[in-house]
Amino acid sequence: MDLKKYTIGMRTIKTGLAVAIGLLVAEVFNLQSPLFVGIGAISTMQSSVSQSFVMGKNRMLGTVTGAIVALLFALYLPRNPFFLGLGIIIVIHILNLLDWKKSISLSAIVFLAVSNNHGLAMTPYAISRVLDTFIGIVIAVIVNYFIAAPNNDILFNNFVNRMLENAKTSTYKLVVGKQRIDLLDFKEELLEIEKLQDLIQQETKINIVRNRDKIESEITIRIIQDIYNDLSALQMMQYIAIVSPDNLDMLQNVYSITPIWEKKAIMRENDIIFNYHLQRLLKNILFLMEHSQRKQNDA
Repeated sequence: MDLKKYTIGMRTIKTGLAVAIGLLVAEVFNLQSPLFVGIGAISTMQSSVSQSFVMGKNRMLGTVTGAIVALLFALYLPRNPFFLGLGIIIVIHILNLLDWKKSISLSAIVFLAVSNNHGLAMTPYAISRVLDTFIGIVIAVIVNYFIAAPNNDILFNNFVNRMLENAKTSTYKLVVGKQRIDLLDFKEELLEIEKLQDLIQQETKINIVRNRDKIESEITIRIIQDIYNDLSALQMMQYIAIVSPDNLDMLQNVYSITPIWEKKAIMRENDIIFNYHLQRLLKNILFLMEHSQRKQNDA
């Protein structure tokens, strides 16, 4: 039985906490609409701090857009279902043009709330809805920042170490064991580490985390990409080659084994192509091994 799927995730817990804090703040300061505080918190909580920051900014801009459109409609157009529908279309279109698509739902809610306000002055009511949403957004960002914020540098290094072991295992099976390999998991992890790298760069830009060595991490990503490409090339060759003496020496360094093949001169064209990819592959694996060792020594 897989119990993991029944585990409550940290993002879920932090969302509930942000809503609870938001509702408490709304009660203490007697805010008119605690609902919008909760909506702002829920819609802003993301899996990373930088995503919450960007999402919160876009949500806030979307909220202001919905409120402004509602005020303009109230000033110049009669309040009826047809014009409310037209207003929703305009709000959605504006946010699509600005590429704030994830803010559409919240902006449309604010537009309807402000447009359907009958008992209070329109402008103060709109300002209040924007303020309530802003409070929820700020609380969500603060909670996400201070409570169990993921250390993406550690996640990045864990990815690199896991992919290094995957590359070593795949290379051994392919070259030493003469077996077919499945690179699907490696490809999926490559896509994930590329996304993680983008996320780290976003957090660096908005000064959420310390400045990471951008050049070092980009070099690491390129090396992993090259490893995948060379493994793919060797896999597609489906060729049992004579391994060059230099590559035999590197195999010994990577796996701490004594190769069973005798060192022979390369005679065939396919041997040359095979060894070209194998040499690049082994050099990159050795580079990551040394890089990982340095990281452990510095820790």
